[in-house]
Amino acid sequence: MSKRMSRTLAAEIADRTLAVLNPNNRLLALGAALQRHGFPGAAAPPEGTLTDRAALIAWLQATYATPD
Repeated sequence: MSKRMSRTLAAEIADRTLAVLNPNNRLLALGAALQRHGFPGAAAPPEGTLTDRAALIAWLQATYATPD
């Protein structure tokens, strides 16, 4: 993966995803946001991640970080 997700972008994506009221649609919103910013879609995050902002940000950065 050539692109690295910044903490700011991860926070923006997390905020937009969690703003979706219906929890069943949050995964769709997450996928759309990732695609919009040029990141490939990933498997669903672990249980509870789509309800906790800090956990979602951490998962995004771990999933879309480039190896150093």
